[in-house]
Amino acid sequence: MNQQPLVLPEGRRLGYCTVGEGKPVVYFHGTASSRLEALLLEKLARTAGLQIIGVDRPGYGLSTFKAIRKLLDFNDDVNFLVDRLGLSEFAILGWSGGGVFALSYLACHPERVSKAVVAGAPALPFDVSTAHDMPMARYIMKIPYLGNIAVGRMRRQILRANGDVAAFLRSGQGKQMLHACSASDLKFFTDPAWMALMFQSMAEAFHQGGDGVKTVVMEHQAFMKPWPFSFSKIPAGKLVIWHGSEDRTCRVVNAELIAKSVAGSQLEIFEGRGHCVLFENFEKLGELLSS
Repeated sequence: MNQQPLVLPEGRRLGYCTVGEGKPVVYFHGTASSRLEALLLEKLARTAGLQIIGVDRPGYGLSTFKAIRKLLDFNDDVNFLVDRLGLSEFAILGWSGGGVFALSYLACHPERVSKAVVAGAPALPFDVSTAHDMPMARYIMKIPYLGNIAVGRMRRQILRANGDVAAFLRSGQGKQMLHACSASDLKFFTDPAWMALMFQSMAEAFHQGGDGVKTVVMEHQAFMKPWPFSFSKIPAGKLVIWHGSEDRTCRVVNAELIAKSVAGSQLEIFEGRGHCVLFENFEKLGELLSS
């Protein structure tokens, strides 16, 4: 894995890492995670001949904190990175909250994207009543003050566990996370190897302490607003939307709403699958991203 921060023209740092070699894919990680989430895709990169580039959004990992004004703001960071890497065209992949930022990039720069896949992504404005099947997520969205307290507690429990995934899963926040999982997701969140990488990525999300906490809350607040752009420029056939029918973190109706908004998009719903559907179909995903 290669990783190093870049310095943006305005002086902020931008953290990123690369996994694998081959056709480039920019990866938009989930909310309350980091560039290290790309490590979960190492097998995909190796078997499909892909170079997967995970990028920290501002406030996560190695990327300098910046208050979220518009979802579109992150597009400039991505363009600076891909230009520095010498990439004129690439695929994009977004999971969960990262799918929102992937869609933002695709809507504004469709000419640079060869293929886009979003999985488990919310449609905006996100329906707070179904958020994550967890009280904490509803606090984040409805009452930011309580959201900061809840996310701050989650950060402390993650860091206190110090890499001991079992210890975190026994904590209050860990138990809530497991409770919010569908049956198919539990095999991932109770798999020691998979969860060790996810835990590492989540811990890295809070590398900057309170700024990471603020970023999680602000992203959830941004998800409560309508899309701040039009999908009209996205060519037919460029966007693929994946969702599990039993996703309890982000209900399947979100995928249906996104598909209705993007003309010519391809929607695939995986029956009986949950929020981790992205990690269950590497062969199919590799074919999509490398085509």
